[in-house]
Formats: sequence, structure tokens, C-alpha cells
Amino acid sequence: MIPPTVYYTRVGLELGKLVFRGQNMTPPNLATFQSYFQPLINAFRNPATLKNADFVSPQNILARVRNANKKEIALAGVTLAEVIGFFTVGEMIGRMNIVGYRGHPEHHGDH
Repeated sequence: MIPPTVYYTRVGLELGKLVFRGQNMTPPNLATFQSYFQPLINAFRNPATLKNADFVSPQNILARVRNANKKEIALAGVTLAEVIGFFTVGEMIGRMNIVGYRGHPEHHGDH
């Protein structure tokens, strides 16, 4: 019998492969990977540099949103819809009900 952790790890990997193929994604080359993660590695080596970091500034975020093309905006919208959908389905499963929670309604005036 396979432990649940191993099983769900394999399921997650297979699902990742399907999404990877479905989105026609290709893995980045080593130089791109290193250039992307180099600031993160430098931050771990020297945490004092995070004080002066400007990559999280509101101006930079706003500039990225303004300069986004239609494809990026559409992809962000689809991703947001997927996240909301998965959250909603998870809520339904957790409540075991589509709308509301089970139990007796509270009457606030009858204490």
C-alpha cells in the first residue's frame, strides 16, 4: 500500500505535467533561472540588502500593471478565476453544503 503523502505527491506531479504541456510551457535555460533567483540568493547571503530593495515598491508594481499587454492581463484573469473556483469548491466540500452552513440558525434576540 502506498502512503498518502507519496500518492498525492505523484498525483500533483502528474497534474503539473498536464498543465505544463497544456500551456505549451518550456523550462527556462540555466542562465535565465540563475538571473531570476540571483537576488533571492543574495538576500539570503546578506539580509541587510533587503532594507534598500525597491522591487516591492508600489511604483514598480503599478508600472508592471500599466505595461502589461492583453495576453498577460487575460492570463492573470484566467488564473484569478481558477483560484476563486478552487477556493469555492473547497469551501463547498468543507461545509458539505453548497450554500451556508449546517446547523440551527442563531436567534440573536432569544438568549
